[in-house]
Amino acid sequence: MEWFTQWWLSLGIVGQLMAIAAIPTTIVMIIQLILMIVGVGFGVPDADTDAEYDSPANEVGSYGNSSIFKVFTIRGIVAFFALGGWAGLAALAAGVPTLWSIQIALLSGVAAMILASVVIRLALKMQDSGNINLNNALSLHAEVYITIPPLRTNTGKVTMLLQERFVELDAVTDNETAIVPKTKVEVVGVLGKDCLIVYPLVEKTT
Repeated sequence: MEWFTQWWLSLGIVGQLMAIAAIPTTIVMIIQLILMIVGVGFGVPDADTDAEYDSPANEVGSYGNSSIFKVFTIRGIVAFFALGGWAGLAALAAGVPTLWSIQIALLSGVAAMILASVVIRLALKMQDSGNINLNNALSLHAEVYITIPPLRTNTGKVTMLLQERFVELDAVTDNETAIVPKTKVEVVGVLGKDCLIVYPLVEKTT
């Protein structure tokens, strides 16, 4: 590990901070990629616990606001630190002045974050065109990935297992409060061609 120690000390404070940002997030990015390839998803409803929940029925109404392109996703932030950090380290190694290296790192990180969001959006569109029928999601359970604002004021994201695929879909809710990430929800309707209407699950009372 002597080579690592020498390399680490040669980075300086700025380089070390970039490395701290780049190395862990690169590992996370690789793990995310592997999980996406093998189809493993976080938050897929557990068949043993689904029976413990129920949700009120909701009417399908009109959706007033258009979906906003979301850049600040977990994957986007991971891409920002991973690729931005490595770009900054590469600039420092090439002899670029520190201030310029920091700017290169920031610009590369922003570009990576936007690119990650675009790639994810395109992948989701491909999933939608792959014979996925959102009507098959009715009454199924999902988990919130990006906060869903209340009363259909905007869209959020949910992840779920649909037609033997782990998918990430737009979702709105008629709930009076926002539904935060990691919350289990039930699909109670379909809005348009690519958006679900969900409601947070509540425990049944005996």
